Formats: sequence, structure tokens, C-alpha cells
Amino acid sequence: MAKISALLKRVEAIAGGDLSEHFSRVEFACHCCGQLRLDHGLIDALERLHELADRSIVVHDGFRCPGHNKAVGGAANSEHTRGLAADISVHGLTLQQFFELALQIPAFFHGGIGVYDSGFLHVDIRPHRARWAKIGGGYVALEKLVTIPVTLLANVRGGAQPA
Repeated sequence: MAKISALLKRVEAIAGGDLSEHFSRVEFACHCCGQLRLDHGLIDALERLHELADRSIVVHDGFRCPGHNKAVGGAANSEHTRGLAADISVHGLTLQQFFELALQIPAFFHGGIGVYDSGFLHVDIRPHRARWAKIGGGYVALEKLVTIPVTLLANVRGGAQPA
């Protein structure tokens, strides 16, 4: 019964969007200890991405305390530990479509975007551009998972597929 109650509280908090219209603190809190440090610029950029995608964004990972970051194999200076990053996915979009949408958000275009073969993107608002891809836990060329678009004109609302 306690597990059901905790789950219901989590669902209510997510549905309530206590950080912004579509995002809640519980989505970004560290999975191991519940701590939360978050730059609101990240939330603003994610809200813009939500609007562009016209779909819910699933936050898999947000803030990580140093211990949790180490446990999951995160980079030593990970943007997750500073509240600048999120690992996210969108149901119904290909990794390519999602990547192209993220590139259209200035904070992500000028910050970090990582593409993972498990179907999610890492996005962050670091002060410089960074791009990477991971397949099976190892770094590979970005082009192994996505095509770098010539133009940023992805249209997912109308069902168009990027070229």
C-alpha cells in the first residue's frame, strides 16, 4: 500500500508541473537521494522543445548527485551534477526527428546534445557546443546514429519524415 501511495504522489506531482507547465521537480530529482539542483534555463529550453514537438517529453534523468553520477558511469564533470542537463525521449518520434528538433532550440544548439542507441537524447545548456553518440556504451561518430541535417526544417506535426 505504501508503494502505491508513493507512486500516486509521484504521478500527481508530475501531472501538476510544479516547475513549469509541463515539467515537475520529481522528474528532475536525483534518483538515489532526491536532491535537486536545476538551472531554469534548462526548463525553458525543454518547454520550447515540448512546444516544437507538440508531444510530451519523458525525462529519464535530470540532476545527479556526485555519488549517483559515478554509479551510472557519468562523466566526472557532468552537466547533470550542475543541474544543466536532462536525458529525454519523446514517444512517437524517431531519434533522427528528435535530434533535429533539439537542434532548433538555441540553448541546445549552442550547448550539448548526445544521441544514445537506447533511444534517448542527452540535452544540456553548457556554455559551448558539444555533440556525441554512444552505441552499446561506447562513443562513436554522431553520424552512426543520426544524420546531420543540412537545414533545420523537421516537421513532425504533419507527419512528414525528415529527408
